[in-house]
Parts: sequence; C-alpha cells; structure tokens
Amino acid sequence: MGGDDLAGEALELAAAAASLWCGATSAVTVVAVDGHGASGKTTLAGRLCDLCEASLVHTDDFFIPEAAAGGDGGQAIGSYYDLARLRREALGPLRVGREAVYRPYDWDSGRLSDEYTHVTPARLVVVEGVCSSAPALRDLVDKTIYVKTPEAERLSRLRGLIAPEDWDDEWLRAERRYFADIAPEESFDIVISGAAPGKHD
Repeated sequence: MGGDDLAGEALELAAAAASLWCGATSAVTVVAVDGHGASGKTTLAGRLCDLCEASLVHTDDFFIPEAAAGGDGGQAIGSYYDLARLRREALGPLRVGREAVYRPYDWDSGRLSDEYTHVTPARLVVVEGVCSSAPALRDLVDKTIYVKTPEAERLSRLRGLIAPEDWDDEWLRAERRYFADIAPEESFDIVISGAAPGKHD
C-alpha cells in the first residue's frame, strides 16, 4: 500500500485502542493485526508501531515456501507459515522482554535469509500478517485487530503487486476459508477500515 492508502481515522482508532490495552497492564501487550492480503495490515501495523514505539513482527518472515509449492487444493492457510518458529523465536522472547532474533524468509531468493533480524523488546508488540491471530498463537496474543477492506479494492492492489505468473488462486481460497471458519470478523476485538480515504464498503 502507498502512503495515501490508509485513512487517518483508522490509524487514530487503532492507536487509541492499543494505548488503552497497553495501559491496562504492566506486562507486555501483544496485538495481532490480521486481515486478507492487501487489506492494509502492514501499513497500519508499521504506522501504529511508529506512534506507539512498539516492536513489530511480520508473519511473512515465517513463510514456508514448500507449503505453497505443495498445495493440493485443500491447503489450510496456517500451513503456509512456520507458526511454531514464530512462537519460539519471536513472540515467546518478546512477551518476556527479551530480544527476538531470527532468520526471516527472503522473498527474492525463496529461502531463509542468511542475515538475522533483531527485534528490540517493548511494552507493546505488534504481530501483523495473515494468521497473526491464528489459534496456534492465541495464548501469546492479548488483543486482535481485523483490517477490513472491500474485496475489489484488495484484489486491485494485489494485481498491482503480483505478476500474473505468480498469482495463486489456491492461496486466496485458503485465505477465505480461514476468515470464514477460523477467524471471522466478529471474533476480533476491533475492526479497522483498510480502505483508501474516500472509499467505502
């Protein structure tokens, strides 16, 4: 998403909620920012972390390329991510105030990077990306934000980001199943619009 693709009131709402959640406890607060691909999760999470001085973790750093290559038509979206490694190397340490150190997935090379990512601990930790609110992570996640954007707008953004030969219909089907059956909109603590300013459902 570009810099103009997120309405200011959406960021203000998310920041107010995060500040309230964080202020209600002296412990580390972990907030998941979930939503369909190209809904605006990354943009919202990045700006939220800048405003709140939070730590940021991306589920895309824990992508499993073999899962995408081995889709059989019934793939679950969670199988695209190494959620156990995300727990062990990122959320687990950050929850107890320790630095997270891990090798992120390198989307250019199609394998884990040779360089390590270091995430400094903070009172507020934001984990963003599809599956960030998955059941496998929920004991480490305190609050959840769903970024809601009209499908036509999301698909238009995706078409601008993904080459036709890399388009993955199975991914989109798995994503729809995840949000229909496992993480429906009503299960989130708050819903934030990811639509560009002036656009509505």
